[in-house]
Amino acid sequence: MKKQFNLLSAAIVAVLASPSAQAIQFDGFMTAGAAQIVSIDDADKGNIYIGGLGDRGISEDLSFEKDTRFGLQISSDVAENMSVVAQLLGRGENGNFNAIIEWAYIDYEIHETTSVHVGKIKQPVYLVNDYVEVGYAYPWIRPPQEVYLLNNPLNTVNGIELLLQFPVGPGTLSLQPYVGSNRDDIPNAQGAYFEAENIYGIDVKYSGRGYTVHASNFQCEVKTYGGFTTDANNPFGTQLNVNLNGKGNCDVTAAGFNLDMANVVVYAEWTKRTTDEELSRAFGDTEAYYATIGYRFGKFLPHITFASITGEASTFGLSTGDGAITGSGIPNPPGSLNFPIQIQTSITAGLRYEVNDSAALKIEYQVVDVEQDPAELAEANQGFNYGLFNTNFSQSPPMNKVGIMSVALDVIF
Repeated sequence: MKKQFNLLSAAIVAVLASPSAQAIQFDGFMTAGAAQIVSIDDADKGNIYIGGLGDRGISEDLSFEKDTRFGLQISSDVAENMSVVAQLLGRGENGNFNAIIEWAYIDYEIHETTSVHVGKIKQPVYLVNDYVEVGYAYPWIRPPQEVYLLNNPLNTVNGIELLLQFPVGPGTLSLQPYVGSNRDDIPNAQGAYFEAENIYGIDVKYSGRGYTVHASNFQCEVKTYGGFTTDANNPFGTQLNVNLNGKGNCDVTAAGFNLDMANVVVYAEWTKRTTDEELSRAFGDTEAYYATIGYRFGKFLPHITFASITGEASTFGLSTGDGAITGSGIPNPPGSLNFPIQIQTSITAGLRYEVNDSAALKIEYQVVDVEQDPAELAEANQGFNYGLFNTNFSQSPPMNKVGIMSVALDVIF
């Protein structure tokens, strides 16, 4: 890692020393955050909340890794109508503060209303996808993860997109069709990963003074790889073999809006994901939404968010014992089931304070309620549910509400 940073520093110095250095622009952001589970029943202790931008999760131990990150956006004009844009991002990952190129693309302006982006682009699916790492840009410490974490694990696409922007009435209508591919880890699946090919989608957005509405859809072909074996400390009391290998099609639809007018702040989004064939064994059908409302008092913005995720686990392969999870203690004949989908609701009360024009201090308390009603779980084709807590089956899921406290300082520069 030190060698990588030295190479990066040398490259930046070389660029700054070149004649075109005046064409390079740097913009940065940083979030320093801390989070901890502060309310949990004794029987549920040991569960880790995975909802967030990092991968270490939130536990009963105070952690500064989950939300802490640093980003540097670099842009440079190549010609009058062409530029290169990239973002370097460092965040807590497996105990290290690793730096990656989050996205990087060539922006070619065909017309004042039309641009083409080629390279590693941000996938336009949700309201804050374009700047999801920039905590200063939205009211929460982390966007509601019932929508943002699991319905679409992709943040970027290697491909090409067309950006069309037209003035319509009092606002601007934007159309963003794109195609591409990508590979990423399956959240909390012990190294299992997926490859998404033939991704094609579109985002339609209308923005005016103080408001934005949008709708998006994308479809792709997905192959999944990997799996793991658990010990007997799980709801079935037996060793489980988890096989996430498979392929199938995925379809994700989303819609939302935000309003910031006359001190009132509102965000609301809805999304639905469907899958088929073997892919559905690891990714069942889900539907999620959230709603946030806040009111600005000078430099203070108190807000509250209600979020929910539900759906159905797949029944693909269960009749022949070819589900994703097999084990002798599974009661479903002939002894297999598929990866459970996440069913939970959460309520988050937060306060944002504008320290200055470039920094915001945020405090949040979140109560997470993982659905454990047997009738509800049976309707979702599963006998147990971890919600957005760890699903490595190392222990039983939380049976009662869990309280999470988070604090963060967001800075842009």
